[in-house]
Amino acid sequence: MPVPDGAKTSAVYGEIQNPKEMENSILAVTSNQYKIVEFHTMTTDNEGIMRMRKREFPINLHPKETIKLERNGTHLMLYDREMKEGNLEIQIHFSDGFVMKQIVEKKSL
Repeated sequence: MPVPDGAKTSAVYGEIQNPKEMENSILAVTSNQYKIVEFHTMTTDNEGIMRMRKREFPINLHPKETIKLERNGTHLMLYDREMKEGNLEIQIHFSDGFVMKQIVEKKSL
């Protein structure tokens, strides 16, 4: 994930898994360094042009289902960076009350 020092937006790639043996939903994703975190997906329109679309919460997950976050596919977009020091962390808030915290490794593409 590229996060230049002055970047106001960034993307997160990786995986998110429902850790439970039952249906679960992602209600929100938050960050310690960005004010807004959104789920996005890429689709190709009728003219062959790739379009990024925001997915609304909740994001429903089957038991043990994994969402792959990748370029040109589903990913997290982070907006409005706050200039804070330290590691970038995201928190995934599930419908059962569980909050998964993840330190995001910074990488250039």
